[in-house]
Amino acid sequence: MSDQHPPVRPWCLSRLPALSLLALLPLGAGAAIDEIIVTAQKRAQDVLDVPIAVSAFSEQSIRDAGIRDIKELAVLSPSLVVTSTQSESAGTTVRVRGVGTTGDNLGLESSVAVFVDGVYRNRNSVALSELGEVERIEVLRGPQGTLFGKNASAGLLHIITRKPDLDRMTGYAELSGGEYSYVRTAGGISTPFTLGGEKFAAGLDVNWVNRDGFIDDIASGTKYNDRDRWNVRGQLVGSIGEDLDLRIIVDAADSDETCCAAVTTVAGPTAAVINALGGRMVIPPDPFARKMTSNANRGYEQKTEESGISAELNWRSGIGQLTSITAYRYWESRRSQDIDFTAADILYRDHGGYSNEFDTFTQELRLAGTAGPVDWLVGLFYVDEKLKVDDAIRVGSRYEPYFNTLIGAQTGGLLSLAAMTGMAPGTIFPAGSGVIGDRFRQDAESWALFTHNIWHINDRFDLTLGLRYTDEQKDLDASLAANNPACPAALSRVGIWGATLTPQQRAALLAPVCLPLINPLFDGNYSNGKHDDQEWTGIASLSYHITDSWLSWASYSRGYKAGGFNLDRGGFSTPPAGPSLANLDFREEVVNSWELGAKGYLLDDSLQLAATYFYSTFDNFQLNTFTGTNFIVSNLKEVESRGIELESTWKPIEQLVIQSGLTYTDARYDDKLVAPDTALSGKRITNAPYWIMTAAATWEEPVTDTWNGFVHLNYRFMSDYNTGSDLDPLKRQSAFAVWNGRIGLRSADKHWEINLWAQNLFDRDYRQVVIGSPLQTGSYSAFLGDPRMIGVSLRVNL
Repeated sequence: MSDQHPPVRPWCLSRLPALSLLALLPLGAGAAIDEIIVTAQKRAQDVLDVPIAVSAFSEQSIRDAGIRDIKELAVLSPSLVVTSTQSESAGTTVRVRGVGTTGDNLGLESSVAVFVDGVYRNRNSVALSELGEVERIEVLRGPQGTLFGKNASAGLLHIITRKPDLDRMTGYAELSGGEYSYVRTAGGISTPFTLGGEKFAAGLDVNWVNRDGFIDDIASGTKYNDRDRWNVRGQLVGSIGEDLDLRIIVDAADSDETCCAAVTTVAGPTAAVINALGGRMVIPPDPFARKMTSNANRGYEQKTEESGISAELNWRSGIGQLTSITAYRYWESRRSQDIDFTAADILYRDHGGYSNEFDTFTQELRLAGTAGPVDWLVGLFYVDEKLKVDDAIRVGSRYEPYFNTLIGAQTGGLLSLAAMTGMAPGTIFPAGSGVIGDRFRQDAESWALFTHNIWHINDRFDLTLGLRYTDEQKDLDASLAANNPACPAALSRVGIWGATLTPQQRAALLAPVCLPLINPLFDGNYSNGKHDDQEWTGIASLSYHITDSWLSWASYSRGYKAGGFNLDRGGFSTPPAGPSLANLDFREEVVNSWELGAKGYLLDDSLQLAATYFYSTFDNFQLNTFTGTNFIVSNLKEVESRGIELESTWKPIEQLVIQSGLTYTDARYDDKLVAPDTALSGKRITNAPYWIMTAAATWEEPVTDTWNGFVHLNYRFMSDYNTGSDLDPLKRQSAFAVWNGRIGLRSADKHWEINLWAQNLFDRDYRQVVIGSPLQTGSYSAFLGDPRMIGVSLRVNL
């Protein structure tokens, strides 16, 4: 498909099911849709009274769709794209309206913020644990920098978990089983009690999931991309007197998995050499056979632990309501990786060789009230985040013979690693050489003052004005140590072996010897790296109630994503310029966004519609590009994202609810980029399809006096897009659609439920992300979407 601007018409609609269109057509009055209360403006409001683009999903719709983590939420939200690459614990990216943060470099913060019960999660991957019991999920589209601060430049996910009930004992137990030996158990209980004459309730929610992998390693017999994770959450809620409410949440989660393996999609000219060294690559590639090879001693170990505690206080005073949210969170991830994705032992991270750790304290204070026609809010936010990144990329036993063969082929047998370095064959890159240990220590401290005010001009017009000032400082220390004497040896002999070669030829031959990931010339202790951001963000919105049930609005909002440091050895400049922490620094990203929208009810409140037009410009866009050997972070002049969003919920009869969404997004780079990014000029950004469409339908009908039967189907279509930051044509994913379904019985009193479910019902093959295979010019690897999985679930509610 051409990458030029297409006509703004959904060319793909002929391929979509009639179900997804019915929700957009007013065919007759039906049953009233249940009201959903959201806190998108940090006030409790009906979703259709909020003049921003927000989608809200209730507990029942989340359960019917089988959503267990934020990655699965995309089946219901058309503006949302979630992908995972080398590691779900560090490489999961959430995108809204085509924009997100690419790669698994934790030095880059997220474009789409994730909050759980008002508490910020540091990166998208940090929020990937099991959700547990959820009251609702809100997807806020566009910059949310006024109320939620930095790193919500593209949008925000707010997950609100279910509170214990103050009036009665509640509980549930759930058991699920399915293909790939899938087992999930979950349970929870809450009970009210009285203490000192005051009402309280305590609750506990626990879940555990285990599943075999679906990527077969034909060399070791291992099945990669499995599941083994648990989550526990305890809560205490209550009131102290008539004016003070309390909510304390303590949670912990753990995962011990093997993720993420990649399959070969294109076998380039180096494939024969890889296989001669024991690589056992599948040739010709058949990616959706889901077979690959890795070294039995390496693998893709991924262990994550997290825990946290938060306390929310709401005090109703004569001035207004004072809200305090205090939180501490700890998160740690350790993983290994066979970096070359073959059985040849070329490059790897040893067991636990790559670790990341967040230690975070946050404090938010808000005071909100009403003064005449104005609903006002002022607040303060503070965060202290300590990030540790440890890495050690090692050279395997086949690294030296692999590159010796390639160098010989490049030079017609005239050169070898021994000739270049003056070292004896077999001693140039002994197994285990490479990085001894790279350590990055970043301390980020940020505070913000903000205000958000709604002036009710009259019964129809509201003016919203918000402003936020953020001050942030990042301090970085680093210690880098590598064992690679071959690089300085080859550089010292360039005049001997490279005297007759061009600079380009010498650079190509030096590339494997002085690979950025293991370049010893970057070794050293670095301290006092500093990055400061001071930014104003805000919103100005004018909304108009066309009728009592229809709201329209026009708004301007400004947000920003923090700058920082590229925490990757390969980000340093090559000497003689000299390595410096300044080489790793990148600027903050600022977005200015305009929005026109309308939403409301039709047909006696049985049909809910919303439509939004948006146009956003991202200045100093942070591009994170994987070169095949390292991640390079650069600031591009501008990215533009524009489009239209349509959403609807229709309840034509009491037994049937149909939801539908359609998003057209044109997100692309500025057409006048300069070197080295000239090739990206005017092109669509990565993972940004023009069209996304979602649809969901739930039918529930009594089959006996005490039992109801129900059927749920949901559908997601994505037009073609490129999955690579460099927009290589071989990284393109063609248009595809995925269906999920659920059929079952539930008792009329909601105590019992049993259902049969299917994820990716028609087993649609697709690639999440395609990369250039590391160190294998001309070869490509892909991280695949999940295959079909069928299972059964039983749930009991107290």
